[in-house]
Formats: sequence, structure tokens, C-alpha cells
Amino acid sequence: MPATPSTPFLPSYSFYECHTSGAIAAPPERIVDAVTQIDMRTDPVVDRLLRIREWPAGVFRKLGVARAASAAQPPFGIDTFTLLNKDRNAVSLGLVGRFWQFDFGLVTIADAEAFMSVNRPDVAKLVLRFEAQPCSADRYSLRTETFVYCPTWRTRVAMTPYWLAIRLASGWIRRRTLARVEQHFALER
Repeated sequence: MPATPSTPFLPSYSFYECHTSGAIAAPPERIVDAVTQIDMRTDPVVDRLLRIREWPAGVFRKLGVARAASAAQPPFGIDTFTLLNKDRNAVSLGLVGRFWQFDFGLVTIADAEAFMSVNRPDVAKLVLRFEAQPCSADRYSLRTETFVYCPTWRTRVAMTPYWLAIRLASGWIRRRTLARVEQHFALER
């Protein structure tokens, strides 16, 4: 029986998503480095999906209804996340916020310690992990896992419709990210 997925950065999780790449002929540390160097916005499909997600905040900004903090937010990307941990085989990234809000309701966090110390009932915590796993003698697959922790029933109720609405696009973004990493190493051969 496979182990239940977990992350040391969350006490538990309310939502979970997992995707795995094909075999990649590269050492795990190079695969993990490739993930952290990807600019998700250079993929036209990913960029379009993220623009659609950011569209409501833009509309509210133009109408003058947006909060000052949301007006200053740069486009969403891998650099929006906080690095929680990186080692030879994996990288874990974190976000804290009210993701269901038009502006994501992001809370600024400096590092893993700050991420783990956030104890607010009104926000969800998200961990995005990329892990290189051996699949043969000299090949690794890249697995991406998304964990979302909702500390209260109210937060989970707010997050559920958003999670259901974004699942298809989120999965597509993860699969395209994995495919870009695979393609990067296939081009090196």
C-alpha cells in the first residue's frame, strides 16, 4: 500500500493534487534546478490561463476598487512563491493567502520558518513540491504535488469552490511545466 502523501510544512491538508512526468535522463539536482529556473509565463497556454485568473483583479484596479496592496502585485509566477526547502532531489515552495479572492489575498512570508508560524484562521497555506524520483538506473521522473491546508471549516468552505473551479487549469499548468522540464533535457541529448 502506498504511503499517504505528506509535507513537513503543513500539519495536514484539505486539498491535494499530484502529477508525474515521464523518464528524464539527467541527475536529480539538475532536474530540480531546471524547475526553479522556469518562467511559467513564457508558455503561452500557461500565461493565458494565469491572465484569465488575474483578470478580475485588473478590472477592480481599473475601477479603483482594488486594495492598494493588490495594485502593486507583479504577475503571478514561480517567483511569487516562497522557497521553503531545496535539496538534491526536491524543492518545496509555499504560499499563504485567501486564494479564492480576486487578488489571491496573499500574505507576505520571508522563509520556511515564517510560513510554518502563520497561524491565522482566515487564510489557507499551500505547498508546491517538485521531487525527482528514480525510475531506472539513470533516469528520474519529476513529480509535482500541491497541498492546501485550510485551518478552519470557514476557510475550507471558501476554498472548496475555488479549488473545484481551478482544478482543470491547475492540472494543465502542472503537466505543461513537467513537459517543459522533460523537453529541456530531451533537447540536450
